[in-house]
Amino acid sequence: MNIINREIFFKIFGSGAIKGERSIYTGSDVEPLIAFSRTFHPKTVIEIGIQRGATAKCLLDNSPWIEKYIGIDVTPDYNTPLSIQQQEVPQIAGECVKDDSRVELIIKPNGSRDLTSADLTAADLIFIDGDHSLNGVLLDTQLARQVIRKGGIICWHDYGNELVPSVSEAIDSLNEKENDQICLIENGYLCFQFCREGR
Repeated sequence: MNIINREIFFKIFGSGAIKGERSIYTGSDVEPLIAFSRTFHPKTVIEIGIQRGATAKCLLDNSPWIEKYIGIDVTPDYNTPLSIQQQEVPQIAGECVKDDSRVELIIKPNGSRDLTSADLTAADLIFIDGDHSLNGVLLDTQLARQVIRKGGIICWHDYGNELVPSVSEAIDSLNEKENDQICLIENGYLCFQFCREGR
């Protein structure tokens, strides 16, 4: 796993300073997302696992150039593969951003499992923070890679989080096969990859 020093990351990609509130789930890991947004001005963003939409609100409040923000999540009766994530199933997915005209919410019984790449528009930035099981992370990664634009960025949350070790297992298995293309930002749980191929 390649690891980039957090201070160097922000020197390269600019400020991640936040206007407004942080998401309780993403915490300071939203700052690199904002830095990417300020540097690359993504027009279309996809978040797999939007939950209540706190991270989406933070990104949207700090990124007026975003034209479309697609939030994907499950219906309230969904049973998570990992019991620890059951408390994260939103009763009203995307409620923090549902009134933002840039937001499109896709709520399905099985979330991203019920989608194919044909259901989604090409995106410049994709944030994966949904099903944290090994299979879930790998399937979301596969879907993200099918819809990311060439040169776009895919980010994963919770690498190194001991409560959900399968995220690290999934990322490590991808890196082992792909020569460490996914990089971890030091002192946080956020990984990212610049995609050389895409739509």
